Amino acid sequence: MDKRNLHNSRLELVFEKKIPGLRVSEALRHQEFIMRQRHVHATIELFFLIEGDRFMFVDQETYHLRAGSAMLVNHDLIHKTSVALGCPPDHRNFILQLDRSIFDGLLRQLGYPGFDTFGSIYGGIANFCAEDWDLILRIIEKFKNACTKSFGQSDANPELHSFLILQALELLGIFARARRLEQAESYRPSRNVVESGIHQKVHDIAMYLQNNSHENLPLDELAERFYMSKSYLTRIFRSVTGFSVVEYNRFIKVRKAQELLRGTDASVTEIAEQTGFGNITYFEKVFKQTTGQSPAKYRKHQGE
Repeated sequence: MDKRNLHNSRLELVFEKKIPGLRVSEALRHQEFIMRQRHVHATIELFFLIEGDRFMFVDQETYHLRAGSAMLVNHDLIHKTSVALGCPPDHRNFILQLDRSIFDGLLRQLGYPGFDTFGSIYGGIANFCAEDWDLILRIIEKFKNACTKSFGQSDANPELHSFLILQALELLGIFARARRLEQAESYRPSRNVVESGIHQKVHDIAMYLQNNSHENLPLDELAERFYMSKSYLTRIFRSVTGFSVVEYNRFIKVRKAQELLRGTDASVTEIAEQTGFGNITYFEKVFKQTTGQSPAKYRKHQGE
């Protein structure tokens, strides 16, 4: 098997469990792992790195995750993990995918903001003290043991589901506490952000695209602005983000359109123009491909 296509191999998946509103998996990899392309989803992802080092690109920034740290990726954000520069590819991770349908109400009941605000406030890296990390590892083992003991029982076992949701909430709480401490020390330069080489270049390009989402930027012009060839820019951008420049730019435009649909009374036609789509038919097509809804339905659901 091509070692750069290991995401197709189930042999590296140590553990996986899916219940309504929650998917949890653990993976152990000893060779280079290339995450699948175009990675974005409607769930909040909580990524614990148990062993090894990984780079993770999120939205416009590349972060260095080390063993004993975790990253919360808000829903609908582009992200991709890759081998950390200068580090071996060996790593073990434990990942929770949290769905709005279950966790929005539960977070509110516990005094946290709802699903959207929680993901926005707490998104980023948290590093843990030894005591908290030991607790995290114990919860992960409890999670796996509960699923192992229930093997052969009905997948609709409500007691097991409740137990797993509670464990997920406990992990979220530990993460949120550590993340608040990180944010309180935000005046310190972050040791987690990768600010060198192609990662800094991709960050600069991504920020430029985000700040100019209303424009249609030819690739030649973008390459000239950043003093690199079009082929080099295209190659490094896809390698870091998993998206082509065109795909990323289109995604950013749709995200801006979502903000305008939620926060303004502008018509769909006006929003198509403001986000650089121009042609309303093309705008509606791309918006539905990206979000699964038409702009009109998206706006209607926000008011429900």
